[in-house]
Amino acid sequence: MKAVFVTGAAAGIGLAIATRFAQAGWFVGLYDINDKRCCELASSDTFSKAIGGHCDVTDRESIASALQSFTATSDGRLDVLVNNAGVLTAGPLTNLDPAQIDSMVAVNIRGLTQVTQLAFPWLRDTTGAAVINLCSASSIHGIPLLAVYSASKFYVDGLTQALAIEWAEHDIHVTSLKPPPINTAMGHALDKKHTEKMPPTMEPETVAEAAFRAVTRRRPHHILGAGPKLWHGLDGFLPPAGRRWLTRRLLNL
Repeated sequence: MKAVFVTGAAAGIGLAIATRFAQAGWFVGLYDINDKRCCELASSDTFSKAIGGHCDVTDRESIASALQSFTATSDGRLDVLVNNAGVLTAGPLTNLDPAQIDSMVAVNIRGLTQVTQLAFPWLRDTTGAAVINLCSASSIHGIPLLAVYSASKFYVDGLTQALAIEWAEHDIHVTSLKPPPINTAMGHALDKKHTEKMPPTMEPETVAEAAFRAVTRRRPHHILGAGPKLWHGLDGFLPPAGRRWLTRRLLNL
């Protein structure tokens, strides 16, 4: 039976992704710092073949323990790793608390990197394995009032591109999803200037479907939504000044 490990699976996009794979009959690992919720979900009717547990992506021992627990139950299989765990604080950089900056770096950058690195042995030993990294449309161009979060997603994009080449020899496909603001608590935590022009209307289930399809539609990345696709296309052709102008126009700045 194919097996998927999802971080940040207690709610939002992570839960939607875990649910979509469960509907297809996969063995699902739901992992989050909210392990109580993950365990409740894993034993619910939605998940007939699942395990839930604790995983703090900022703690290597926590990650290693979660992966060991998961693979001990999945007969050593790790067909898909979904790096979904992430945090966001919006606002001018000068207004951010140092702890908020540290949290975004620790979870979105270091956490994702650690999970991916520690999962490698099982991915390598599972034929046709894949890594799906939750990136963001904010990796198309640096977003004002979202500078640290946006930069963290540029890191995710760069890591994805590098590992797609580095791990190809191991038959591991590495890709990313780049959605616009999503109708979740995180999506509604954006600055008003963001949501006025880019309201969080896309549902988590849309991202979940894209994640499921990304396993077989092996593309370098998957940009979700007509707006981000158009933005990405224009951004690739415009000179630097034009890219800045377009980004300012999108945010009405």
